[in-house]
Amino acid sequence: MLSLSRLSTVLVCSLMAACSPEKPAAVSAPHSETAPVAGAWAPADAFNPEVQEAARFAVQTFAVQNKARVLYKDVVKARQQVVAGLNFELQLQVTFDGASRSVSATVWRQHDGTYRLQAWDWLD
Repeated sequence: MLSLSRLSTVLVCSLMAACSPEKPAAVSAPHSETAPVAGAWAPADAFNPEVQEAARFAVQTFAVQNKARVLYKDVVKARQQVVAGLNFELQLQVTFDGASRSVSATVWRQHDGTYRLQAWDWLD
C-alpha cells in the first residue's frame, strides 16, 4: 500500500504531466497535384469523366441554341476552377458543317450537378 505522501506525489506529478502544454507535432498536408485549390485554375485530365461530360454538354448546348450541326470530337486541353461548384475551361475539337474546328468553351457545373454553358469562342 502506498503512503499518503507518496500517493499525493504520484498524483501531483501525473496531473502536471497531463496539464503541461506539449509542442504540437508538425503536421504537413499531404501533397496532391490533383487537389484543386478554391478559386485557382488547375490543369484537369482531358479523359476525366467529369471533363468529358462537361465537353459533351457544351457541344450539345451550343448546337441546340444555334440550331447548328456540331459534333464533339475531342478535348485537347482542360482546366478546372473550384467556385460555387466547378468551372471547366475546355479547348475542344469539333466538326462544324463538315469541317474540323477548334473551340474554347467554359462550362459551370453547379452544386446540384446541373451544367451551364458560360462561354463558346471559335479559335480558328
